[in-house]
Amino acid sequence: MTSSHSEASANLMQELYFEKLDDLGLLAPLNQVPFQIQQRRNGFRPGQRLLSLLAAQAQQCPCLTDWTMAHRLDSRLQHWLGGRRAPHCSTLSRTLAAADKETIRVLRQSVLTPVTEQALLSPQAIGKWVFFDVDNKAIPAEGESYEGTTTGRMADGGYCRGYRLHLISIDNLWPLEMEFTGANAHAVPSAMVMVKRLVHRVHGSMRKRMVIRGDSNHGCVQFIRFLGRYDAGYLLKCYNSTTARNLWQAHPDLPRLRVTRPDKPDLLAIDLGLTRINGMTRKKLPNGQEHRRACHMMVPRVVVYHEDPAQVEPDKTPECFALFTVLPSSDFAPAELLEQGYQPRGGDIENLFCQLDQAYEITHLRSRTFYGNYTFLMVSLVAATLTQLVRQDAIHADQPIPPGLQETLVAAAGCGLRLEHHEQTGCVLITGLRTLYTETFHRALRCACQHRFRFVA
Repeated sequence: MTSSHSEASANLMQELYFEKLDDLGLLAPLNQVPFQIQQRRNGFRPGQRLLSLLAAQAQQCPCLTDWTMAHRLDSRLQHWLGGRRAPHCSTLSRTLAAADKETIRVLRQSVLTPVTEQALLSPQAIGKWVFFDVDNKAIPAEGESYEGTTTGRMADGGYCRGYRLHLISIDNLWPLEMEFTGANAHAVPSAMVMVKRLVHRVHGSMRKRMVIRGDSNHGCVQFIRFLGRYDAGYLLKCYNSTTARNLWQAHPDLPRLRVTRPDKPDLLAIDLGLTRINGMTRKKLPNGQEHRRACHMMVPRVVVYHEDPAQVEPDKTPECFALFTVLPSSDFAPAELLEQGYQPRGGDIENLFCQLDQAYEITHLRSRTFYGNYTFLMVSLVAATLTQLVRQDAIHADQPIPPGLQETLVAAAGCGLRLEHHEQTGCVLITGLRTLYTETFHRALRCACQHRFRFVA
C-alpha cells in the first residue's frame, strides 16, 4: 500500500503505519496473520482472524478470543465492545434455543424465504433493496437521541436482552436504525415479521413480492426486497416505553432528539409476545384439484398509536415503543438525516470491518475464487484505516497532514481499490473494481462506506 510516486512520502507513511500499529498493540499479531489468512480455520472466513485481532486490540479488550467452536466468532465485531472477555454465539442461535419448535418451524418456512442467486447477483437490482440487520448489544446506547435507554446485558437465560436494528438502502443510500430494549427471547423473529407488517400497513398487501433473506452465518441479517414503486425511505427509532413517553412529551420539536415529518408522525407500541393467527394454505394438484391444509403462524402484536403515547390503555404494558416515520426519497438531505437522526455507535475501526463484512454477505461471495480478492480487500482496508487514524491524529494535534496520504490513496486505486475522500462529509468511499465484484457488491460497499465511516473531516 506504499506509493511509488515518492520514496520519501512512502517511507514516511510506512513508518507512521508501524508506529500506529505498535500503539494499538497490533504489530506482533499481524506479523503472524498472513500465514493463516488464506485458509478457513474452524469455519471462519479468510481475513476473520485479522479483523478480530484488530477489533479486539482497538477496543482495548482484556483478552483476545480463543479460536474454538465452543466460542464461535460472530461475524459482527461489535460484540467486543464493553470489555467482553470472549465472543458468544450468534444472536439467532441463542434466540432459537429459547424458542419453541413451532416458532422455529414458522421461521424456516415463512420468514427465511430463499432468494435465487440470479436475483442477488444481477447487475441491476430488482426494485428497492434494503439491508436489514439486527445486532444484539451489550453496551448502553450512546447519543442524545437515546437518552435514558440502556440495552440489556447477557442474562442468565443465555441470550442478550437488547437488540438494535439497522436498515441500509442500497438504492437511495440512507442509513436507518431502530433499537429494541428489554426485549424477550422472541425479539429477533418478531423484528423480522414486524418489518413486513409495517410495510404492509403503509403500502398495502404485497406479501408475495416482499422477500426477506436470512444469512447462514448470522441469522439476524436479513434482506428485504421492495418494489420499484416503494419510493420511500423508512426511519425507525425505538425506545423503551418510559423513554418514549418522556421524549414525546418533553421534546416535541427538537430534531436532534426526534427526526420526524410533521404530517406523518406515528408511534408504535410493540408487544413482543406472540399471537397465533390461523389460516389455510391452498395448493393446486396436477389433477386440477385443490389441496387445502390448515396452518397457523406466531406473529407479534403491533398496535399503532398516533402522536400521543398516552393513548396506551392502562392495562396494556408494551415491551417497547418505536417511532415510525415515512420519508420520501426526494425531499430530504442525506447529510441532514445523518447528522440529526443517526449516531455512530462504535469506533471507526469497528464500523469499518462490520460494514465490510455485511457488504460481503450481500453478494454471498462464498466460492474459493473470491477468497483472494476478499483477503486483499481486508488487508487494504487495514491500511486505509491506519491512514485515517494518522490523519485524525494530525488534525487533533494541529499538525500538517502527512504528504503521503494522497499518494497512498492513489496507490490503493492502482492495486484495485479506490479510496475517495469526500470533502463535504469527510468520509471515505471504498469501491471495488467492477471486474472483480458484482454491481450489487459495488453499490453495497459504496453505501456502507459513505454513511457508516464517520471520519473527521
